[in-house]
Amino acid sequence: MKQNIPHYDLPDNDHVRVSRLEEKHVAKYFPTHRHKYYEMVIIRSCEEGDFSHNIDFVSYPLTAGCIYFIAPNQAHGWNTKIYNKEYKGYLLTFNEEFLLTGNSTLEQHLQKLFNPLNKEPFIEFEPSKFIETFPTMYLLEEEYKKETSDYFVMRSLLETLIHYMARLKSESLGEMGLNCQRLIELGKVIEQHYKEQKSVEFYARELELSAKRLNEITKETSGQTVTQMLHKRLLLEAKREMISQNKTIQTISDELGFENASYFARFFKKHEGISPTEFIAQMFK
Repeated sequence: MKQNIPHYDLPDNDHVRVSRLEEKHVAKYFPTHRHKYYEMVIIRSCEEGDFSHNIDFVSYPLTAGCIYFIAPNQAHGWNTKIYNKEYKGYLLTFNEEFLLTGNSTLEQHLQKLFNPLNKEPFIEFEPSKFIETFPTMYLLEEEYKKETSDYFVMRSLLETLIHYMARLKSESLGEMGLNCQRLIELGKVIEQHYKEQKSVEFYARELELSAKRLNEITKETSGQTVTQMLHKRLLLEAKREMISQNKTIQTISDELGFENASYFARFFKKHEGISPTEFIAQMFK
């Protein structure tokens, strides 16, 4: 199995980047890839047509007035081979070292926006009111373009921008805000234990809820049971490993806590409709 899926990182001492899509979007960005940093894809305008990208193998249309949030290690790809500036906007990337400073509120905002379990990994805004909605974006871009940009000014502006976006996300959630916070907490626990813990009861105990109540919350907020969320996370990691690492199916099966490779293959085919081998062939055809 060849490691054909690139895994990008920001260069040393380059902890944040602000780029215009129409200036930086070139062929090397089109294939499916992964990166070790946070990325926002901000679409300010888009012509009519079938333009889309995929996040963790789910396709999303490129629509004016959308901001997509891609967390570290998520798979991302642009579903186009030619770009003639049909869509315009920003790519805003930053790493954890640049932003996280022990600010618990900011960390919660990041979890809300960049949670890989989000059913809708985006927020929407009125395209004609982008500057009014996110006033610090213009200032952040201007500071970034300076020959000697100020590290602390940029970090402050980025933090403020994230606060604006998290508030917009909260407004879109409405009265489900408390349960969505619980869903975020569940996501954190799943991320820590999904390879070795497969029972709903374990996660319910971690959140100090009954298994029944936890399932009610996840169904209400995400449309999925806890078991379905666990399966989704296992399948996602399996796909990531199969396309980006030089590992055998047996090794991936062992690392994800399956009894054997045959059981893993049956599990994968039951949920995806194809075998692991067929999935790999499909990705690299």
